[in-house]
Amino acid sequence: MDSALQQQLDMAIREDRPIKIRAYAILPVTEEGINYIIENVLSKYDRLDMQAPVYTAVKELALNGAKANVKTVLFEEKSIDMDDHSQYEKGMRLFKAELNEDWILNYATKARKQNLRVDVIFDYSPHRFIIEVINNRPISAKEELRIRNKFQKAMDYDDIAQFYLEGGDSSEGAGMGIVLITMLLRSQGMAPHLFTIRSNHKDSTIAKVEFPLSEHYRSSRERYAQNASAN
Repeated sequence: MDSALQQQLDMAIREDRPIKIRAYAILPVTEEGINYIIENVLSKYDRLDMQAPVYTAVKELALNGAKANVKTVLFEEKSIDMDDHSQYEKGMRLFKAELNEDWILNYATKARKQNLRVDVIFDYSPHRFIIEVINNRPISAKEELRIRNKFQKAMDYDDIAQFYLEGGDSSEGAGMGIVLITMLLRSQGMAPHLFTIRSNHKDSTIAKVEFPLSEHYRSSRERYAQNASAN
């Protein structure tokens, strides 16, 4: 990692300032930066026990975001309508058939030219570590329905291999990312609602995971419910 960048990251972590990484493809140098931030934030709060689940969630969401942007470019090139079932399935078969590192880098370059990006935001304090992965593209109605279905299915399984065998959806890589993160939270004794995905259907999609680092933390949903009941 570049020494100047490392110094900037170290200063931000010392001062508890949020950090944003912008990427168009998740390259080894990107993964190195992500891991460095996570390790040093959690080390600061003496919670290195959380490093593996946090890193896995961040990497999975960032990869999914980058792939979604690449898929957008491909579908536009091939004039594929994401909301048309037969066209969508055809596009996904093409996407998976072409998927390799060189092809991803080529399409990541195209995504960059179209300013299709992934922002990974790390927001942290002694009580919580919040991750947001933002694509500056909305999800389609079909994609949103698939996401909802994956969240629902993830609650029926305790083992990701079992989900893949019994509940997988091959057209979307079995929705492994959503299932994996949901199971990670459950394995840590955390509520699945700490993981959310939302889209404004105009210009962005936001995946968010809240990792409590102390017993004093109250999730966004808990604070919302508390405020609603108070009013």
